[in-house]
Amino acid sequence: MNVTFDHIVHFTKSPEEAKTAFQLIGFHAINGGKHPSWGTYNCLSYFTGLRYIEWIGFTDFDQAKTSDNVLIQQIVADSSKGEGFSQLAFRTDDIYSVIAHIQSKGLKPIGPFSGSRTREDGKVLSWSMLFIEDKQNDTCRYPFFIQWGEPEEARATEMAPLMQHSIGSPSLSYIGMNVSHLDEPLQKYCHLFDVPRQSVTQSKDEFGAYSELPIGNIAIRLYEAKSLTAPIDHALINRPFLCGITGMPENKIVHIKNAVYHFST
Repeated sequence: MNVTFDHIVHFTKSPEEAKTAFQLIGFHAINGGKHPSWGTYNCLSYFTGLRYIEWIGFTDFDQAKTSDNVLIQQIVADSSKGEGFSQLAFRTDDIYSVIAHIQSKGLKPIGPFSGSRTREDGKVLSWSMLFIEDKQNDTCRYPFFIQWGEPEEARATEMAPLMQHSIGSPSLSYIGMNVSHLDEPLQKYCHLFDVPRQSVTQSKDEFGAYSELPIGNIAIRLYEAKSLTAPIDHALINRPFLCGITGMPENKIVHIKNAVYHFST
């Protein structure tokens, strides 16, 4: 399955405040737009390789609760536990081959769903989203997949200015997941993404011990909750809790809207 990391979704009651916090650090962060049929809106910060952070919030919670989009359903569910990271997305240029791959793994694809939003300059962006049926409630959820309505080369050219930051040349390098038990999500991700177990490495950092998987040109770190040495909101169990950004002027840990951003040189 040919996919690459696309973005991490950070639910917050105020995407504007998260955007401002990033701007004050020296990142280029922007208003995104509204998703009228979902009752949500977002702010964004882009990095090398068209990777980005999406801060998403509600414009109409009642409308969001009735959405048939799986991501919005997940964010609504997560909102009852508070702010924080909610989901990961991997990008593809052939969503139907991803569907075939998911089916070959004995899993059930859900979608694709069409999405769109209008930028502040009036341009309409469109995409398709694909999910995987997940009946396991006691482990981290599957990521979702996205195919954009424009070729990647055109998007990279148009969005190059958004990936320039006054703080330097930062890169979104890894995602940390807080998991209740290590075995299930490790098996889940290795099975879906064809990651050989010998490619999984074990290490330790200031947050605790983790198993790292190379997936879609990014590192996914699975931290078992009992091994965490840093104080993490227990409501964020089986969700991402940590976003690693390299290429920064100094090593620093910043908490924004109940999520941990780890800056390193």
